[in-house]
Amino acid sequence: MMFKPAFAVFAIGLLAATAAHAQYGGGGGGGGRHGGGGAPSGGAAPSTSGGTGGRPSGAPEIPADQIDIIGVVQSIDPANDRVTIAYQANDALDWQAGSKPFEVAKSALLKGVTVGEKVRFRLESLQIYVLQPYVPGQKLGPPTAPGVS
Repeated sequence: MMFKPAFAVFAIGLLAATAAHAQYGGGGGGGGRHGGGGAPSGGAAPSTSGGTGGRPSGAPEIPADQIDIIGVVQSIDPANDRVTIAYQANDALDWQAGSKPFEVAKSALLKGVTVGEKVRFRLESLQIYVLQPYVPGQKLGPPTAPGVS
């Protein structure tokens, strides 16, 4: 009967393909440059060394704390100085689109922010230190938000 040897060959091939995929980082549980494919879920820090982060070869590397991230505010937790943002993919940080609660460096950053608002923000040590309403084509200003000293 040919069924058993054919099934065994298929099963071995499937296991080999799964192992190769996991080593590359295509799965959500490890491997790759940033564990689960680069998204900051689980607290993975943006990379600032080594790879090109989706930039053309030879392009200057931008420090992570100078990269603008765009997203939509999903919830605000002023008691814990946190804001949950659904953020867009960001090639410079090698992040896929996702959603995550972020801590803010100063509680004053949350003043005037509303749920559903599209924002532009920057991170330093995985904390938001600049948070402003999104304006198409406009980059963030200096690392202080309005009303923050």
